[in-house]
Amino acid sequence: MDKIFHRDSIFKNTRKAWQKYKDNPRVFNFPERITVEITNRCNLKCFMCPRNFVDMKLGDMQPALFKKIINEAANFLPVALVPFFRGESLLHHDFLEMLSYAKGKGIAPIQLATNAYFLNSTIARRIIDLEIDFISFSVDANSPRIYEKIRKNSDFKRVFSNILDFISHKKNKGAKLPFLQVSAVKTDKNKLFISDFINFWRDKVDRVRIYRQHSLNGELGRVKAVSGRRKPCLKLLTDMVVYWNGDVALCNHDWQRNVFIGNVNNRSLEDIFGGAVYNCIRGKHLNNTLKGFMPCESCSHWKVHYQKRTLMGEAYEKI
Repeated sequence: MDKIFHRDSIFKNTRKAWQKYKDNPRVFNFPERITVEITNRCNLKCFMCPRNFVDMKLGDMQPALFKKIINEAANFLPVALVPFFRGESLLHHDFLEMLSYAKGKGIAPIQLATNAYFLNSTIARRIIDLEIDFISFSVDANSPRIYEKIRKNSDFKRVFSNILDFISHKKNKGAKLPFLQVSAVKTDKNKLFISDFINFWRDKVDRVRIYRQHSLNGELGRVKAVSGRRKPCLKLLTDMVVYWNGDVALCNHDWQRNVFIGNVNNRSLEDIFGGAVYNCIRGKHLNNTLKGFMPCESCSHWKVHYQKRTLMGEAYEKI
């Protein structure tokens, strides 16, 4: 089932991938997966969210820019799409039309995450009809008291009703997709109740996922202590992240665009991905010269690529 989450890559081994890059950087002419931030607006204020540590202008991606990205990606299939970053995608008025456009262009897999606050029966049915590959509901607790301490400005009853309604629509239609996940970030506020959370959802969805807290005191991407010799991060060879305004980020831990890499309003993704700035950053990773270079210096996500099991956090499949 992991093919839902990652394209079947020719780069099975991280070290071989970087050797291939050193031999011929032009082999990496386009990302395997594109994260497109269709909005960075969010209706919630979760206490552990990186939003609490960053100052960013809020906005929505123009449909024309989204189509430009998808049209180019369609020339390099297969390409995965993550249609969210830093915000709640269902806040965008054209959200469903964007998903439909990407689906029609052959982009796959499409991997969505939502806090489910704005989910309703109409949206649920349309998402199921589109047969997007994967959707994760960010929940964090199955107790109203704990939930509302973590996910501020939300509504426990509303969100749980929306998710259970989605599950019911999928079951009634007999649909195989989307693959359903419910997730929690383990923190001091919910760690004593994680077992209850897993037990509640495990027979209702395809996977329950428990993540480590990945933003500590504003240090983004800090999933575990950074120790030992630093190795290059595979994200620089496989992934590309585009903010709502067209700016390209380093990765999905880059919430503030510390370095200007390019803007897809006036350049192609291919040109940016194979461009001088991206290659300079890759060189920093290869040569381990990341001191002062944020967020890479303090990020420990690179370690995931060098483990046998590359799925982050704990995963519990449906019983």
